[in-house]
Amino acid sequence: MSNTRALLSDCTALPAPDPEPGQRCFAELPADIRERLHPHEAFLVSVFSCAPYLARLAQRYPDVLRAAGQDVFSSLLSKQCAALARAGENAADVATLDQQIRQLKAAMHLTVGLADLGGVLDVVEVTAAVTDFADAAVQAVLHAHVRFAAQQGRCFPVDDPANPLPGLVIFALGKMGTRELNYSSDIDLVVFYDAEGLRLPETEEPRKRLPRLVQAIVKSLNDITADCYVFRTDLRLRPDPGATPVIISTDAALNYYEAMGLTWERAAWIKARPCAGDRQAAEQFLSYLQPFIWRRALDYAAIDDIRSLATQIQTVGRRAEILPAGHDLKLGRGGIREIEFFAQIPQLVFGGRNKAVRVPGTLAALDRLADELAIESGTAVALSQNYRRLRAWEHRVQMRQDEATQVLPARDEDRQQVAIMAGFDSLAEFDQAVEAVLRQVHGYFSDQFEADIPLSSRAGSLVLTGVEPEPDTLATLSELGFQRPELTWRQLNAWGAGRARAVRSTRARSLFAKLAPKLVDMIAETGEADDAFARFASFFENLPMGVQPLSLLMNEPELAGDLIGIITTAPKMATELARRPNLLDTMLDQRFSIPLDQDPPGGALDLLAREIGPDAYYETALNTTRRVLREQKFRIGSQILRGSIGGQTAGAAFSDLADAAIETLSLAAQAETERKYGDMPGRFAVLGMGKLGGRELAADSDLDITIIYDGDEMTQTWFSRFTQRLVSALSVPTEEGELYEIDMQLRPSGNSGPVAVRFSRLEPYYREEAWTWEMMALTRARTVAGDATLCAQLDETIETLLLQPRDAAKVLNDAADMRVRLEEAKPARNGWDIKARPGGIQDIEFIAQALQLVHAARLGSVRQSTTAALAALGHAGLLSVDEARFLIETLKQHLGILQLLRTTHGSGFTPERASQACQLGIARSAGQPSLAALEADLDRRCARVRELFHRHVREI
Repeated sequence: MSNTRALLSDCTALPAPDPEPGQRCFAELPADIRERLHPHEAFLVSVFSCAPYLARLAQRYPDVLRAAGQDVFSSLLSKQCAALARAGENAADVATLDQQIRQLKAAMHLTVGLADLGGVLDVVEVTAAVTDFADAAVQAVLHAHVRFAAQQGRCFPVDDPANPLPGLVIFALGKMGTRELNYSSDIDLVVFYDAEGLRLPETEEPRKRLPRLVQAIVKSLNDITADCYVFRTDLRLRPDPGATPVIISTDAALNYYEAMGLTWERAAWIKARPCAGDRQAAEQFLSYLQPFIWRRALDYAAIDDIRSLATQIQTVGRRAEILPAGHDLKLGRGGIREIEFFAQIPQLVFGGRNKAVRVPGTLAALDRLADELAIESGTAVALSQNYRRLRAWEHRVQMRQDEATQVLPARDEDRQQVAIMAGFDSLAEFDQAVEAVLRQVHGYFSDQFEADIPLSSRAGSLVLTGVEPEPDTLATLSELGFQRPELTWRQLNAWGAGRARAVRSTRARSLFAKLAPKLVDMIAETGEADDAFARFASFFENLPMGVQPLSLLMNEPELAGDLIGIITTAPKMATELARRPNLLDTMLDQRFSIPLDQDPPGGALDLLAREIGPDAYYETALNTTRRVLREQKFRIGSQILRGSIGGQTAGAAFSDLADAAIETLSLAAQAETERKYGDMPGRFAVLGMGKLGGRELAADSDLDITIIYDGDEMTQTWFSRFTQRLVSALSVPTEEGELYEIDMQLRPSGNSGPVAVRFSRLEPYYREEAWTWEMMALTRARTVAGDATLCAQLDETIETLLLQPRDAAKVLNDAADMRVRLEEAKPARNGWDIKARPGGIQDIEFIAQALQLVHAARLGSVRQSTTAALAALGHAGLLSVDEARFLIETLKQHLGILQLLRTTHGSGFTPERASQACQLGIARSAGQPSLAALEADLDRRCARVRELFHRHVREI
């Protein structure tokens, strides 16, 4: 679009089939205008011949033509919008207002029509221009009618023309909301008021005054007068339009959407934006509405709703056919609505978890979805091109007679005019192009909804309804490996009849009926059909609801297979899934299967920062942290289960999550403590100890932390309150569940000391008072959050303390005594208690910690990681090369088994509780062919570890 040449200067003539109507129209223009526009006569004649409506506008408003020959398009539109604002501000009465805005609408229509047909604007620029005018018109009419009401004492005088009535907001939805208004489009408006921000005289009742105001606004926009109309206005997208007034409060609207909102309403509000009124109130409302629009659960249930709606729309009359003559370019097969649905479905499905796809416009949505790999880039390009073509053709249909229609004329003569305006030389070429576009669009749309699901098993008939099972069905179940086929059938039959929470709704039962054969096949493929089915039954009957997870499983076959694998091998994960079905969503996240060692440094912290956002409430930070960590722990557990990561990688990943949670929630706790008790009077650092310090956490580990602060004696109370707030933030159950159990017994003086330790107290305590076991614990201490300078000082102080010379015999004796006390206080449950059993992880840790304390000066530094410590001890000759290698290999095996057992069963594993698949998975994770072989290998290794403990620490 040229910014320097007059509008008509850039327009080229169309090949009008019969120029006589256009010539007649041009001849009837005022002589001076004909003379001025003579260079553009050919173009104008072709336009007037094909578009009688534009010809009528030209005759009625010749000055608009004059301006088009003198000024650039952008200037013309800006002047028309400015004139609307002046009408809103100065019109003396309703009649004057209505006349002025209608005349301006006619001027805009003629200007945009000429720019469109002349090739000055592309279709996106055309829709944006019409939308800009609509925004200005709605704002002007609102301003004017508030002024009129103020003159009668029913509103306050207007202080701000941009916000004439504080608290009242007008939303544009549909194509106006996305700035895609077509040439003769209706506008979809929804009007709310914020009860707290609304400013009305005390004598005025909002429920009476505001509906009248809205009706007056609509009347000025919508009614047909001698000057025609401005925009046909539809208010029916508001909540429950058959039962509510034309304006309701924002609170009432939010309550409706939370309790009763439907999928089509979520799709409608994707496109919403404020177009007039109180923008601050509007943005606040939209922020509150986001959880309704964008559900974090991957919303495959929405697909069925939209598919049903699309089918209903398409099966009306001739819409089901694809024939250019009489085809509805918007609602018919292959039309605009199918492209809009194609974009909105993945937006609704993924938008709750991926904010990048939350864009309102159809073209922008297609581009963003392709960028995020939610749809193929080639599909996005093709649909975008076809969307532009369909919208351009739609405009030409409407320009002929200013009709709010998207239907191509059935008569060849009329459709010929549309073809010419669309730039085609013949009707045949146009019809061929239309049919090609419609068929391509419908092909993509149909592919997206491909959902023909067989209702039988791969092994044969599987009829799950009726009173008694059919013989063929029992035979199928038997062939699939079910030893008790009739019991299995009765369980499936009961679910199909709704006798479980997950299938109580009609929708859920319908989904289950489609999904059941696939599930039966997958359960049979485990090789333990009956046991796997029993575990699935336990999972399924504990689901709190069914539509969302069943829809997800039906639309993601690979996910269903992964789910069966988890249920049959990892009952702990299955229980968590049953309690939190939305965890299934995480399995479809692009990051879910990416190996953990490919995550960027600080990725967990960045993820939390993005999800929580700036300036979040304290409670929001707690809930979001719990949800994110639950999802990420599930991701780690899944990779442990698949054997794609080892125990040490898993331990580091769990530790990274804990570090991120501590850092995030320490800032939240600081802000909350400052809110209640004033600014922080100093600095703090969080010291991670135990498994957290050594970066060896498991899925269910607690956190050993110590809070260190730097401040004078008067700051003890503030930091104690902060510590209590942080511990609560990390441990208290919220609506999103629990996070960690917190253990602070490793701090100086243990439970008898202050909860927050003053930095100046740290060094004297560990130098003069600490027990040997406390110094051993200090070997695993590392700073995980807090003031960077204090953290550096703390690290230096700890290293200095650990490098002090010690009585070797005392350290070793104390370490041995401590190991004995641990064995007596917390004996191993069985041989699978890899941590506590003699020769287990604790023995290896004690060897590393005791030897590091004794030989710290020789080693030069102390390593928090047990593996790194053993390697350093071997390199220094304090362990033989063979001993160090054996201990590292055994620790690696032990940690791998521990991580797998904690992931699949939690604490207290016994082989009898595990499925055969799980037992085999545990054995193979350690390179053994069976669980019996692994038990023998564990016994051998643990015996040698205990022997090394006796050799290097002391016999016990």
